Amino acid sequence: MKTARSLSLAVAVALTTGALALPAAAKHRDDDAPRDDRDRLHRYIARIDAAYDTSRGGWVGKDGRPSESAVALAFRLARDAGAAGDGAWTARALATVAWTAQLQDSMSGGFTDRRQRSTAEGGAFEMHADVNGRRLEDLVIAWRTTGDDRWRRDAARVVNYCDRVLLDGRGGFITAQVGDRTLQPAANGIAIHAWLAWASATGDPRPRDFALRSLDRVWGTGMDEALGVLIRRDDFGAVAAMPQLADQIETGRALLFAAQACGRAQDMVRARALAEVVLAKFADTERGGCFTQASPRKDGTIRRAARNPGENARAALFFAELGAATGEARWSDAARRTIAAFDHDIEKTDLDAADWALALETLLAPEAPAPPVWQNAVNATPHQPAVVKFMLPRRR
Repeated sequence: MKTARSLSLAVAVALTTGALALPAAAKHRDDDAPRDDRDRLHRYIARIDAAYDTSRGGWVGKDGRPSESAVALAFRLARDAGAAGDGAWTARALATVAWTAQLQDSMSGGFTDRRQRSTAEGGAFEMHADVNGRRLEDLVIAWRTTGDDRWRRDAARVVNYCDRVLLDGRGGFITAQVGDRTLQPAANGIAIHAWLAWASATGDPRPRDFALRSLDRVWGTGMDEALGVLIRRDDFGAVAAMPQLADQIETGRALLFAAQACGRAQDMVRARALAEVVLAKFADTERGGCFTQASPRKDGTIRRAARNPGENARAALFFAELGAATGEARWSDAARRTIAAFDHDIEKTDLDAADWALALETLLAPEAPAPPVWQNAVNATPHQPAVVKFMLPRRR
């Protein structure tokens, strides 16, 4: 376990060093990796390295929002280098997580979306399920990486906030503390993914079981059987929007995680089905990548729509993870096509480079978390992290 002094020293080293090197493990696996993948990964990592800004608090945008994906990427790069808990990548990740702590409400335990410019902005009402989910997951990774109990305590406060304010007892999470009370698939996918990460880290079957119940409810209320897509509905069950790409990929990632961590066959079947529908109904066959929504014409074809780079990066990550889990090249190929469609924008990326880099990391060194050791529900206690263990990467 790292002491507070050693962590502070590591952070200080990171803040005074120059550009971060690509981890040795990444360099080693580059020998057999496709050159395009290697080159893209190096370029995206360079963008994330350059985006680190100590004056803002680390990987924090101009709008006061920290990048949870940049933190997750840094922890993964540190782990690949064989230096979990040490080194500049870990130190920068921990510095950003520590800065993000100021966005955690001292009373409720929930996170506001961003740093407020003034007290008149009403930041207490900007507390969303997806944001709290992603920050919970970063805290879980920080805890499991360092063994430092302060990260577990902060994570437990987020869990407690979600349990009291955002959780729907029937299954699923409302979108935000104030506003929409319906189950939005994208927000639920992110929150459920984080809930499973917390359950896996603690070995507690209770959040696991709620996450599985939530997936079933999101699927049952959101799936349009005729179209085969998840859709958003209003309080009366009517369709509220055209099918959204984010709904398919974020729910798909949660289903895939559930299949790996909990072993339910139906979750893998559903994850595959969402990946199939993304290829069938959201793919932009002319420019590459995916449309942000699937708006059908009368003849059944899909209208051309915008391609959101951030959502496409998440789609590439979903495809890469599915390829890693199944060993099927078609999903890895779909990830590569999606990434290649945005090659011309690499030098324009900032913090948004992190999801692209995570997708490429998954392509280059596929891995899956080892199945958690679940405690007895009566005796379950969230006070000790499970041992950090990952299956060996499947080399290609």
